[in-house]
Amino acid sequence: MADLSLLAVDLETSGLDPATERVLAIGFVPVDGFRVPLGGARRLLVGGDGGPGAAVVIHGLTHDDLATGRPLPEVLAELRAALEGRVLLAHHAPFDVAFLRAAFGSVGEELPDVPVVCTMDLQRRLLTRGGGELPRGALRLWRARDRFGLPPVRAHDALGDALACAELYLAQVAELGAAGTLTLADVRRREPSLLRRLRRRWRRWRWARRRSRVRAGPGVSGGSR
Repeated sequence: MADLSLLAVDLETSGLDPATERVLAIGFVPVDGFRVPLGGARRLLVGGDGGPGAAVVIHGLTHDDLATGRPLPEVLAELRAALEGRVLLAHHAPFDVAFLRAAFGSVGEELPDVPVVCTMDLQRRLLTRGGGELPRGALRLWRARDRFGLPPVRAHDALGDALACAELYLAQVAELGAAGTLTLADVRRREPSLLRRLRRRWRRWRWARRRSRVRAGPGVSGGSR
């Protein structure tokens, strides 16, 4: 694990559905072994005409903030470069991966095929090692950090949450590795089954078809089913 290079990533989005909402901000910070070099930390705002969406009450990003943002292809290009040779690290990684996959798809690209480590998964593993049920809210980022005595951080800021995730990861692997040597295979997120991957592809196809119908407007037939 001392040689493992990761990139802790967090997103702020306009809503919860990657089929209809968009990425507003991406925060990331590298993790090199057991170090977090802050010189590589970035907070990237995404410009566009969609506005902050209903989730503005959560992330606090305004129209003025987003007016200073950069085009999505530029932001994704910087993220792709930062991810090269690294493992993607996130808290509740399926959410971030789904939005990133949709964002890359919207510009005609694919999300880089990199291993994924999820600190929510690692926290679940730690809390259920002795059996029993998870306490309510125990997997929330701030609650997970509190268990390790990590200081509170400002929530729902892309860079702040990415850094919080990186610190949590270091605390988790220290505890998980106390019983022996850890490798990437011990902490990476398990690949979904073939059936689940096929279902995801089907959902993405349906989302794309639905968007194309909306853009086409009324009076355009979607063809036979």
